[in-house]
Amino acid sequence: MINFKQKFEIMDYNKFINYFIILYSFCLPISKAGTTFSAICLILLWCIEGNFKAKISLIRLNKFMIVLGLFLLLSFLSIFWSSDINFYSDYMRKYWHFLIIPIIYTSLNKNYIKHVFSAFLIGMFLSEIVSYGIFFEFWTKEGVSPSDPSPFMDHTNYSIYLAFTVFILMHRIIFEQELKMRLMYSLFMLFSMSNMLINGGRTGQVAFFATLFIVAFLNIKNKLKAIICSMTFVIIIFTSAYNVSPVFHDRMNYAFQDIEKMINDNDFTNSFSIRVSLWIIGLEQFIDNSFIGTGIGDEAIGIQKYIEKYNFVYYDNFKDNYIDYHNAYVQYSVQLGIFGFVLFILLFLNLLKLKFKSIIYRNLNITFVCLYLLLSSVGLSLHIMASMTLFALFSGLFNAISRFETSQ
Repeated sequence: MINFKQKFEIMDYNKFINYFIILYSFCLPISKAGTTFSAICLILLWCIEGNFKAKISLIRLNKFMIVLGLFLLLSFLSIFWSSDINFYSDYMRKYWHFLIIPIIYTSLNKNYIKHVFSAFLIGMFLSEIVSYGIFFEFWTKEGVSPSDPSPFMDHTNYSIYLAFTVFILMHRIIFEQELKMRLMYSLFMLFSMSNMLINGGRTGQVAFFATLFIVAFLNIKNKLKAIICSMTFVIIIFTSAYNVSPVFHDRMNYAFQDIEKMINDNDFTNSFSIRVSLWIIGLEQFIDNSFIGTGIGDEAIGIQKYIEKYNFVYYDNFKDNYIDYHNAYVQYSVQLGIFGFVLFILLFLNLLKLKFKSIIYRNLNITFVCLYLLLSSVGLSLHIMASMTLFALFSGLFNAISRFETSQ
């Protein structure tokens, strides 16, 4: 009779790790608690599984992992020039989500890759059902408006999730052989695209159109044809959404009016123009602290002179030491100086350098990077949980896929 200790020793931990990667992928769009639970289980199982010599060897040979490690190390070292240790500690603890990246990279079984993508799509489908229910007022969710039905996260990140979902489905439609499945994926893609356009997150909408253009340009040999086809598709979708979706119509009009006021009247008190004023302040702050940055939590120290210089009345008498610049490039440049900025850019460059035999994974990796580069221009793409966990899952996944395909 096998006792408990023997059962514990012969358990296939790798299989359980892969099951929890699938659960993690499923939970991302719908449950923070589920995402956190599956992440903790993954970390524990990965540690219990052992075989650290082989795992560390794989990590050491991966340039993306090295750059990520250096970026986190620099962030940790910034404690020596950060004045608010409590804020620094609270800020840094969120980076534990990135532990999932080496776990997926070293322990994912290639037989589970499609299941990970499918689990994410199922999670997105459930979130979209809830979203449409809120939009049509079939049910309500506390803190979520029918005019901006982002049920489980902020609308900016939800729009990025939706945009990436559309691209995954687009590739499944193109490469799926079975007609019934292609039809199902087509309906799901229309479902997701419509949800993206009724959603209040302009970031995902703009990122979708821009990424669509890039992917078309890279995949169609006739570049003129690629430009014409992608531009035609973008114009059709944009004009349809503008005329059909009140949310999209109002958000676009507001954005155009905001930009017009900013340019003509020097008015920096509306949604987009406030962000522009933050970027200007951040760039000035970076120039003053370009070598090692201000440290984490001190990004706003000394910015009053720039507020007065540019007459940004929205930020008169700003007292906090920390400020969210609503732009990851600016934020990390101010926090960590030129080294932080370079490491942040190298993360995405190393993702783009990954080699793939499959055109599907190559395109999806490019799509993923493009979406994150655009998301980074309006928010902290590596610090808000919804975007951190999405980055952790798919950066780990694409690195693992590249390892499998290049070692064959």
